[in-house]
Amino acid sequence: MNTSAQQHSRHVSVPSNEGVRVDKTITINRPVAEVYAFWRKLENLPRFMRHLESVTVQDNLHSHWSVKTVGGKVLEWDAEVIEQRPNEMMSWRSAPGADIDNAGSVWFTSIPSGEGTIVRVELKYIPPAGKAGAAIAKFLDADADAVIGEDLRRLKSLLETGQLPPEPKPSGWRRAAGVARKAAQGANSRVHENPWSTVAFVGLGVFALGFLLGSRLSSLQEEQRDDKRRRFRVPSRLIRRGLAEN
Repeated sequence: MNTSAQQHSRHVSVPSNEGVRVDKTITINRPVAEVYAFWRKLENLPRFMRHLESVTVQDNLHSHWSVKTVGGKVLEWDAEVIEQRPNEMMSWRSAPGADIDNAGSVWFTSIPSGEGTIVRVELKYIPPAGKAGAAIAKFLDADADAVIGEDLRRLKSLLETGQLPPEPKPSGWRRAAGVARKAAQGANSRVHENPWSTVAFVGLGVFALGFLLGSRLSSLQEEQRDDKRRRFRVPSRLIRRGLAEN
């Protein structure tokens, strides 16, 4: 093996006081050696990570990653494994010049029976839109925490059954959230070109959320009025009885 491939760079991809942290855990009913071997073969990752286009392995430590984001934009980076212990853990970080600076670890812990594995992912990343973009994405439930959680559920299904779970259908809320996310991303890409276009894109996102919340509020108010009418409605037979007694 080429010894130069085993040398680690000294740079820090995500400083300790920056970035967004994600911690997710799942239990997979397969032996730890099988789960570790599947993950360690990095070419397997796009099989259950929905947004991951490809991972090209360059040597035992280095690889190239491509991720497709909302709107079809592709982000790429080189990554290197900085520590690995078979059937226990592996850690990585992105190389300089990455579209998304990221670093993290995956831990594999065998449960007492030996027939299952606890997989824990610890990830830090700096989103392309900066901290403001991460805050918007988190409010819309579309940040890395939700994505990694869904990917781990897909991994569990793939290893336990040999099949991926059915794709969930997006709700009306998620469709509106998608519009707002696209507006935020469009604003980020255009802010340096035309500040007024930023206002337009952000306004589109706010309009989408406002329309959705307003529609839901009107629906709740109508349900409350119907409920009050049902509770306080006097049966017609009692009205007729009262008129007869008078």
